[in-house]
Amino acid sequence: MTNLTQKEINEICNEIEMQWEYHLMTRAVFHSKISESDDYSSPSFYSSRGFDIQVKLPNKKSESFQRAAKGIGSWLNQNYVIRLYGILDSKQIMKIGKEDSDIIKLINILRMNIGAHSTGRKVSKKDDLDKATRLINNLFNLVLSVDVIKSYVLSVDSVLEPMKNKTMEYVKSLEIHAV
Repeated sequence: MTNLTQKEINEICNEIEMQWEYHLMTRAVFHSKISESDDYSSPSFYSSRGFDIQVKLPNKKSESFQRAAKGIGSWLNQNYVIRLYGILDSKQIMKIGKEDSDIIKLINILRMNIGAHSTGRKVSKKDDLDKATRLINNLFNLVLSVDVIKSYVLSVDSVLEPMKNKTMEYVKSLEIHAV
């Protein structure tokens, strides 16, 4: 049971949506194929959501740029999960949902393992990875093999966006308990 007011529930959902828009805008620029071209437009996933950005990179890129370009997309995806956790935790939703909500369980596992308490570059707890993969499969109707997956799956289209949507559904379901 929660003591959230209707106003607080609306504020939480608005903040989740705002953070998602920030994420989409940054990923529209820093997408997974950033290092493949010096001149590009945002991929269709982002442009179809209103984030159509034209980018022109310099021909000569430093080693630091090249190295960072390889991991920036994953880092941004991890950052969104950590921010989503923070929004929910600020109103005790993580504490409430860990008992009865698979989406909250997933966010909790991810947050603890993708950079908030680790580097986010290596899986330290295989059983957490397996639990997260099973939850992702169940929640988002995916068929990822637990035996094959070696890192946390945070694809923007098949995991993060559905995760955001299911999180907002969960938060809105708390309305019937709101004071």
